Amino acid sequence: MRILIVDDDADMRRLLLRTLQRWGYDVVPAADGEEAWERLQNEPISFVITDWIMPKLDGLGLCRRIREARSARYVYVILLTAKNSKDELIKGMEAGADDFLIKPFNAGELKVRIRAGERIVKLESNLEEQNKKLQEAYSRIREDLDAAVKMQRGLLPSSALTIPGFRFEWIFAPCHFVAGDIFNFFQLNEHQVGFYILDVAGHGIPAAMLSVTLSKILSPTICQGSALMRFIPDPPHYDIATPAEAVQALNQLFQSEDDAMHYFTMVYGIIETRSARMLFTQAGHPSPIYQPRGAKAELLGTGGFPVGMLPDVKYGELDLTLHPGDRLFLYSDGIPECTSKHGEHFSVDRLMALLEEWRDRPLRDVTAGVEQALGRWRGDDEFEDDITLLALERV
Repeated sequence: MRILIVDDDADMRRLLLRTLQRWGYDVVPAADGEEAWERLQNEPISFVITDWIMPKLDGLGLCRRIREARSARYVYVILLTAKNSKDELIKGMEAGADDFLIKPFNAGELKVRIRAGERIVKLESNLEEQNKKLQEAYSRIREDLDAAVKMQRGLLPSSALTIPGFRFEWIFAPCHFVAGDIFNFFQLNEHQVGFYILDVAGHGIPAAMLSVTLSKILSPTICQGSALMRFIPDPPHYDIATPAEAVQALNQLFQSEDDAMHYFTMVYGIIETRSARMLFTQAGHPSPIYQPRGAKAELLGTGGFPVGMLPDVKYGELDLTLHPGDRLFLYSDGIPECTSKHGEHFSVDRLMALLEEWRDRPLRDVTAGVEQALGRWRGDDEFEDDITLLALERV
């Protein structure tokens, strides 16, 4: 180990140099604190034995500089001093010294104190190495999470996607990097549009992985295992499942064989764009808010049963015809259960009151206003649960 010895007395430097070299240490001498500080800036030194009283920069000043520098490498400091009063020792500790040796010192005592300091330096070095490895691991995890965020957001509807006769807007604010919530809307065929919102039980990466899997299963493609569209031999070679059939198929598909209970809630619906007739199924998800133009908003549905919790559950359907100006709001429970700093929930009633207050605003302004209101209610930018809202309007 390299040790920096600092003393303005040349005889003391020579004595320390010979003694430490005899013990096998690599020794670097310095005549005062300024020279020592210069060496510390340019050489990998982790151990300093310094005199207290020196010209230019004394031992206390050197200790302070070392501690104020906050180097990634810990520097252990033994202060040599003729002062042995309690107050002087306290001054040295406050300046940043790790240990003291009263002059004239005993060589055996110095050797023991150096060995004790070596153990501290080694522990600090090991800790620094572990922290470096942890930082590297965190950086890799962060890169993976950033990629996951990008991938999950890539599954959301494109802002360029338009459905003639309808307008869609949304809020998507994961409480972690990735969300257990997911939603989408899409053309099933020329005259039918599908839409869904779902919320996987739990938070973080496990919930997000299942939500990504579900977004793939709930894509409008004709393939084996599709819950939305089934292949048939006759043209057009596919049959669109009703909302109840689709949710029942998902429920059977996601029955867990262990006790993990990988369930989720959802609303899935289909709009016939020519008639604006909508069928949808509610599976344990918060009741949608229907806001007819010129009439009071109301909640639709009574809840239903979450998907993947019990086999052979039968799901019903709600039938609704949308008129120009009518709006429908689907949301995850993260919105009504958003907690203020006083422990109060935002609540469905408060959400409905906002929607009623803003019914004459453009739909995009309404969703933006809800997101801002939730941020104010929460009091910071971090939520306890994913915040998701999908709004649609017949235009």
